[in-house]
Amino acid sequence: MILSFLIEKINFDRYNVYMRVLIIFNHPAPYKVNAFNELAKFVDLTVLFERTKAKDRPDSFYADNNYQFNYIFLRDGYIGKEGSISSNVKNYIKKLHHEYDVILMNGYSHVAELKAIKYMAKHHIKFGLLINGGVIKKENCIKRRYKTKYISKASFYLSPSKTSNDYLEYYGANKECIYNYPYCNISSKEIVKPSIEERKTIRKKYQLPLDRNIFINASQFIERKNNLELISLFKDKEDHLVLAGEGPLKEKYESYIKDNKLDNIHILPYLKKEDLFALYRASDVHISLSKEDIFGHTIIEALACSLPVVASKNINSALEYVKDDENGYVVDINNMEQIKSSMDKALKLSKDKARESIKDNTFEKSAEAIYNILKDLYE
Repeated sequence: MILSFLIEKINFDRYNVYMRVLIIFNHPAPYKVNAFNELAKFVDLTVLFERTKAKDRPDSFYADNNYQFNYIFLRDGYIGKEGSISSNVKNYIKKLHHEYDVILMNGYSHVAELKAIKYMAKHHIKFGLLINGGVIKKENCIKRRYKTKYISKASFYLSPSKTSNDYLEYYGANKECIYNYPYCNISSKEIVKPSIEERKTIRKKYQLPLDRNIFINASQFIERKNNLELISLFKDKEDHLVLAGEGPLKEKYESYIKDNKLDNIHILPYLKKEDLFALYRASDVHISLSKEDIFGHTIIEALACSLPVVASKNINSALEYVKDDENGYVVDINNMEQIKSSMDKALKLSKDKARESIKDNTFEKSAEAIYNILKDLYE
């Protein structure tokens, strides 16, 4: 059964258009809800969420969501951290696909999504893939063939980066049908130059030193994020590291810090966006040594808050937006000397240039770009 909520329609006078768009997405991550709110200023938007929340996210993660579009939640079929095996995505499309001018699938890995894609392909219902990113991995031929089967069925693709384009082509997408849009998780008003007084106030709030360089990492405390390796870099440094987040490895981090008597490491809980951004602005460099991120939202967040970035080459957003000697450095996580050198050099980079480099990656710019792509495809 599908539980449906309908809110007031958006006023479309600004563009004098009426394009009805359906997006299938797995859960209402706040940055996505904000992005959809902007897109809803251009089109009549409905989003079908496969579940109300991801299993590994606290309720507070969703607390400030403000839906300004039509939205639907599935009640059942939840599996794993973010997946769904429900047939109701397919059933919804089967019953109401004719109500929409455009259908966009954000995913193609959960059973619910695969059922929907298979149905649309069989019945010649055109749809696009709106992806967050992608990483080409070593895998057996059966798995590659399986992914290719579903990814290649889309009529067109909305991709956030050159690396993601390569990923799509690897799995059968037609290069001529791939369109790039600026992926983001910030609004234009969040690109802010911090004042000296604000930096002092925030540091005092979190009991951080006023006279030391502060590196910050905001992430889940899981193996893939490689934070234990990051912590180890601060054994012999006067600089401080702030880790903001939650996850199963928190106790392991705390034990390592205690055993090595590191008084320059600060672990903070998951922070709401406004608090995290304030903490970014009070810091000096953002650093992430992740082993794999299909995109990497924190890179854009940090740049928006005027922070130069030191980031792993395994993070797609770093490859797309971080330029050596300009707004940060892209590093090999197996090269400790390169990482240490980049950390020192990043402290000398311009905060203004960091902020300027991300000015076009906002919800507003992204929504307008997606609308223009859809308009060109469907006018």
